[in-house]
Amino acid sequence: MRPLNEIAWLVIMACALPAITVSAQSSSPPLSSPPQGSAFWDAVPTRVPADAKRGDLLWIQERTDAPATARAWNIVYVTEGANKGLEYASGEVYVPRASSAPRRLLIWAVGTPGFQDSCAPSRTPLYQQNRSSRVPAIESLLERGYVVAMSDYQGLGVPGGMSYLDGPLQAKASFDAARAAMKIPGSSVGNEVGFYGFSQGGQTALWAANLAATYAPELKVVGIAPIAPASRHLDLSFYDLSVPRNVGYFIARMAGLQVGHPELRLRDILTPAGMEMLPVMSWGCFEIFVKARQLTEPYARPEALAEGTPWRARLEANDRFLPLPTSIPVLLIQGDADTDVPVQLTQAVRRDLCEQKNVVEYHELPGVGHSGAVPPAAEMLPDWFDARFAGRAAKNDCGG
Repeated sequence: MRPLNEIAWLVIMACALPAITVSAQSSSPPLSSPPQGSAFWDAVPTRVPADAKRGDLLWIQERTDAPATARAWNIVYVTEGANKGLEYASGEVYVPRASSAPRRLLIWAVGTPGFQDSCAPSRTPLYQQNRSSRVPAIESLLERGYVVAMSDYQGLGVPGGMSYLDGPLQAKASFDAARAAMKIPGSSVGNEVGFYGFSQGGQTALWAANLAATYAPELKVVGIAPIAPASRHLDLSFYDLSVPRNVGYFIARMAGLQVGHPELRLRDILTPAGMEMLPVMSWGCFEIFVKARQLTEPYARPEALAEGTPWRARLEANDRFLPLPTSIPVLLIQGDADTDVPVQLTQAVRRDLCEQKNVVEYHELPGVGHSGAVPPAAEMLPDWFDARFAGRAAKNDCGG
């Protein structure tokens, strides 16, 4: 999540890159020939074969905007959906041209990219006109020999319902992007993986640590780096109700968390005025944030968040990313002037992690807002992950 006046670094034009057919490694299932242009995403089948496995590739296309030191592919791969069945998701994999095998693998968990399929990161350029990248530290990481992979998450970019802010699902999509990256020709990655993510992606990184042992036991998570993590959505929902500029976040959160949960009714938590905002999510990437701010009548039913209600239970379940394994160190980064994820919520996450004996390095950035935490984080990340993959002990700011 990010304030609208801070998302310029990530607001990028939608584009369709030319598709090519690339042969997979011998351990991969045969790949279908990918369709050309935007059909690479739009023509993805709605059904997954019965014998498919999580992380299987459907098809790949080489990107033309990778840094000079790397090659990159868009991918469509198998992951778990909101109904516990398998579905397709899209994403990207960047592989350095140099470095020896086995390479190290990092997963970038993206923040809110928008709500229309054309807003999916894999459908957009890596670089903006000012040559800044939408993937923090990617050039430095590639130069150091990392493979960097990422998911668009379920339902964004390809057909299907967008499970926005569903932390467990986003983590599963990210793990399956890691599995898919292992099948990219020449990726040559080992079984160790690190996660870093911003906002929605910070929530994803926390859930990835929680689910690692059960969802991807063959992978060893060496560390996670949540940046301004949108991790406590019950608290964020109450917060958004008190902040007029955050109306769009409240509405989009409920729409995303309702996907795959027919027991939840949006009319129980949104008024007619709020319900009228739902179609706006399909108008473009961030139009919901602009349009929802223009509401002059109540849009939410706060009573739906009371103790014992279905919506309260859904939000509490989505916030239950603790405990994390104490073997997975955490680099936690937060600006103290953040109006989207207030600093006190991330401070609470830090306290909870410390109480559970996790190793946490915490950086609170003075005067920094939501997206403003990303550039300083990008400076810290390469050295921090180098140390984690090297097996060196992480700094612990928990004390004791």
